[in-house]
Amino acid sequence: MAKHYAPSDHKTVQKEKPEQKRRLPTFRFSTLPKLLETKKRPLPKKTYPRVFSVGEMLLLLGATLLFIVSIVFRFPPLIETALLALCAVLALLPPLFQNVLKIFSRRLPDEDILITIGVIAAFCIGEQVGGAIAAVLYRLAQILEAYAVERGGAGMDLVRDKLPEKARVLFGDQTQELMPEIVEPGQVVLVENGEMIPLDGVILSGITEVDRSALTGNDSPVTCGVGDEVFSGSVNCGGPIRVQVKRSFADSAAASLLHDVEASARYKTTPERLTEKISALLGPAVGVLAVLIAVIPSLIGGNWSRWLRCAVIFLLTASPSALAISIPLSCFGAEMSGILHGILSKGHDCFEVLASVKTMAFGKTGTITEGRFEITGIEANGVRQEDLVAVAAAAESYSHHPIAMLLKHAAGWTPSVADGVMEVQEIPGRGISAFIEGRHVYVGNAALLQEHGVSYNVPARAGAAIHVAVENRYWGHILISDKTREGAFDALEALRSQGVDQLVMLTGDVPSASRQLASSLGFDLLRTELTAEGKVSAIQYLISGKGNGTSVGFVGDGINDASMLECADVGLAIDALHAWNEADAADILLLDDDIESLPRAMRIARSLRRILWENYGGLLGMKLLVLLLALCDVIPLGLAALLLTASSALALLNSLRAFGLK
Repeated sequence: MAKHYAPSDHKTVQKEKPEQKRRLPTFRFSTLPKLLETKKRPLPKKTYPRVFSVGEMLLLLGATLLFIVSIVFRFPPLIETALLALCAVLALLPPLFQNVLKIFSRRLPDEDILITIGVIAAFCIGEQVGGAIAAVLYRLAQILEAYAVERGGAGMDLVRDKLPEKARVLFGDQTQELMPEIVEPGQVVLVENGEMIPLDGVILSGITEVDRSALTGNDSPVTCGVGDEVFSGSVNCGGPIRVQVKRSFADSAAASLLHDVEASARYKTTPERLTEKISALLGPAVGVLAVLIAVIPSLIGGNWSRWLRCAVIFLLTASPSALAISIPLSCFGAEMSGILHGILSKGHDCFEVLASVKTMAFGKTGTITEGRFEITGIEANGVRQEDLVAVAAAAESYSHHPIAMLLKHAAGWTPSVADGVMEVQEIPGRGISAFIEGRHVYVGNAALLQEHGVSYNVPARAGAAIHVAVENRYWGHILISDKTREGAFDALEALRSQGVDQLVMLTGDVPSASRQLASSLGFDLLRTELTAEGKVSAIQYLISGKGNGTSVGFVGDGINDASMLECADVGLAIDALHAWNEADAADILLLDDDIESLPRAMRIARSLRRILWENYGGLLGMKLLVLLLALCDVIPLGLAALLLTASSALALLNSLRAFGLK
């Protein structure tokens, strides 16, 4: 998948300005059942918006009543025709007026003009009842479109509402409420029970439980204490805490989430671009066909009334609005469903490509495993264990790898320890070579010592071994273990049930540290001792062998896997909330550290694809069926209008299902 999206620029995030008041109040369906209980704001610009004023609603209501009266009561033919004509005029007056304004302002009219012409033609050939039905049902269909668009717009509010509105900043013993935008990193904010955390930061005092469901979709609160990082948009569910601000508001988790969601909403996916092309061609093409059908067969064989009636039905199928609304609405609904589950799609056809994944590759550390290492054993060979750990930590002093951080923490490492560290060389897939106070030190796996002719002891216990040699003398090894993510096996099996044929693990670890894990989780292919370049080459190899219409995905932690996330057809970064900027190369961000978010994302992607196909098939199929029946002269005008309206309503309701995908 080509990736051309611009990197996130979080500093452009601003709060939404209040909407300007309209001269006429607009009908907002406030009394109808709500899909999402939120305030109403417009859907992003990629929709096909229609706004109904109260006046337009009254006109349509009047048209409906006139139609019922004209059908129920027995009026003379002239009065009945007048009532039906008035009914059609009331129903189509607003779109007709708008199209007249467009013509006078030298703009092209929309498809409403074709429907209006069709209704007029129906009255001219004596199909007064059919013309009135077509006019009323067409406007009813537009009401359904407006309702669907508004219900979709409510989804964006769930994201906007995650922006905190105030920060209680501490100045000595006093607090002052400030806008989060003006709070600077380093300042301390007080967050009471039930309040939203306004900015990303580190807890200075207090122990509490934090609800991060607004960001990650996970309802389970997280226990946090002194030194733990908390994120804006989360809610403090325990006692009061003092938080030292780590990032500005523009770079905070909540603001970054809103920025990326709005950027995604502005992007048009492949189904939407295809829909735009179809919609642009449908109206003119059907209009031309209607003229040809009305004229050519009539000139050849006569029977003008039949072919004019057929042409009128053709004009009724010219409106592409249901298609132009339902497809973008479905895509937007899937994006919002993802947000509710802590899954952020960056909008570059990500769900579309994810739905076609047949091969999924995984990193190991921080992806399949939690990336929280611990020392399970130290075997020193003629030296003190403290010295062994200190030398290993000093050699890793310039590294930010989780294992390096663990060793430095275990040795109580401080910057002064690195003063004697020189000529540090990282050997990909092997370890570190360095000079510490004039002595040559190797710290890494067994392959590193083998390459340099240093004999070593094979660990007696399971786990990844960090071997240490000083001046070609073996000092011993440190055993490191990493816990497999909870639910990893179930998540991988769920992917298989959803159509993923091949699961691949790519890791830089030695086979002894990875083979048992890969076997227990059911991976089909394991590649070990890979450098970053080797992992990219492995993904390129998988891509070269994929089938037509399929894609290759990669799941990483977003910190050390940027090149792999970029190389794959679709890259997914797990636990992206803790590495937002680092995970920018990913197409889909799994904000929580729950690996079960991966099959959730796949379910949303496949459900979206099914909804899109249903809408395409239902709308275009019904239009084609009505056209064929009209050509065969076996469908009345009123029934044709009813079938077209019903198909539009079903497609719009089907699109709203995307907002509730689970």
